[in-house]
This record gives sequence, structure tokens and C-alpha cells, in this order.
Amino acid sequence: MKIKLLIILFFISFLGKCQEITVFYKEKRKPAQVSTKESFDTDEISDYYREQFAKIKEAIKSGVSKDSIMLIREELEKEGERISARISEREKNKKPLTIPYYDYITVLRINKEKSLYYPQNEVSNDTVSHSRTNKKGRELVDERINYNDSEIIYLDTSKKKKISSLKVHKFDYKGRKFLIEETLEPQEWELTNKVKKIDQYICYKAILKNTDKKVEAWYTNKIKASYGPKGYYGLPGLILELKEGEKIVSFDKVSLFPSEPIIINPPNEGEKITREELENLSTKIFNEY
Repeated sequence: MKIKLLIILFFISFLGKCQEITVFYKEKRKPAQVSTKESFDTDEISDYYREQFAKIKEAIKSGVSKDSIMLIREELEKEGERISARISEREKNKKPLTIPYYDYITVLRINKEKSLYYPQNEVSNDTVSHSRTNKKGRELVDERINYNDSEIIYLDTSKKKKISSLKVHKFDYKGRKFLIEETLEPQEWELTNKVKKIDQYICYKAILKNTDKKVEAWYTNKIKASYGPKGYYGLPGLILELKEGEKIVSFDKVSLFPSEPIIINPPNEGEKITREELENLSTKIFNEY
């Protein structure tokens, strides 16, 4: 019994003093931008025009009057419009391709006064294809590309430095990476008495005050690491769950006993710009096109 008590006391003491931690988070996301290319079934109208033009040629060869040919052409145009309308109606009523959520897994690595937040896997732009067959057996393919945002955030609280490497697809069709170096601004939190349990940890709710966005965090003071996902920091414990607007980043697991030292280096990939330039980039890129 005494041995178990000593182990528990040691573990609690370690949680209060640990300096090197790796935390995994998960988030349900939809692509930031979707590009869809559809194959339209035009066989029906093509075949109709081909048949009618053949009839006109035969009528001309047989010496039919010009007035009769004009009537044939007028009927051809009317029937072509009717076929086009039927195709348009079918396309309008066609069930659209669904855009599913995907699991976005992120990692937070902490070493004393530094942290690095990044995707667990390289974020890719997924191509989803859907095949269908028309009445004549011709295969048509609807294609959709899901463009996913990614971000790497480095914090150094001792030097009040923040460096972000990010890719924003919602307005940048070129898929470029941007690198932003800025001063780490203090985050003012309102601590509340609201409590809930996340995994094995008792967590308390905090609300970020100095922001235009609605940001809520659930932190545990059992792990003395003043960091969290998406570059949030400054609470008296590790953030296990974050709600930013309608988006929720949830705790997955934590590693408190690293097998080797955690070395944290800032990201260095991307075109260097300022935060203000990034916010105005959508207008700039729109003018480029």
C-alpha cells in the first residue's frame, strides 16, 4: 500500500514539474476549398443533331424546296432546345457529391519555454472521383479536389516570439506556404469555476478576452504546461480542449515520459510576409487573376 502511495505521489509531483511533453489532438474538419469538375452527358443531344443533319443533307440531295428545309431546321432547333432542357433538369436534380469531414490530427511538443504545434501527417489535397454510366454504356467521371489548410506554430515565451508557417487554400489557388514572424502578444484569460473531466484529468473552463473571436479553453492544472493547440497559451495548466468559434480541437492523448529529449526548432519554410499582409492577401491575389 505504501509503495502504491509513493508511486502516486511521485507521479503527481512529476506532473507538476514536467518540462518536456508531447500532446496529440484531433479535430473534425471539412476542406477549406473544394474544386469540382463534372462530366456532362451530352450523347443524347449530339446523336439527335447528327441524325437531323443527315436528314437535311438527304432532303437537299432529293431536291426538296428551301421552305421545307427551313421548316426542318426550325423543328431541329426546337427539339434540340427540348433535349437541352431535359439534360439541364437532370443535372439540376442530380444528387451532389458529398463533402465529408476528415480527421485532422495535430501534435503539440513542449520543452520548457518553447512549443511547436503541427499536423501529425503532411496535409494533402485529396482527389475524389465518382464514376457513373449513361444509357449507352459510356462512363462519365465526376471529380472533386479537396484543398486542406495546414499550419505550424512555434512559440518561445522567453523571447516573446511567434513564428507561423501556413498554407491557406480558401483564397490562394497557387498552394503557397507563408512564413510569419511576429511578437508574441499576451493572451488575457477569464478563469471560471466550470469543471468537467477530460480523459482522466479534471479541467476548468477559461474564456479568452482580448480577441474578436469566441475562444473557450478547458485546461488542467495537473499538468503545469502553459500551452495549448493553435498557438494558445498563458493558462495555469495544459489546454486539453479548445473551442474557436464553431471549431473544436479535442484532446487525444499525452506523452509525459519522452524516450529522448524533445528538440524544438522554428519552421523556416514559406514566403515571408507580415500578419497584415496575409489578411490583405485575398484582395491582392484576386487582382492578380
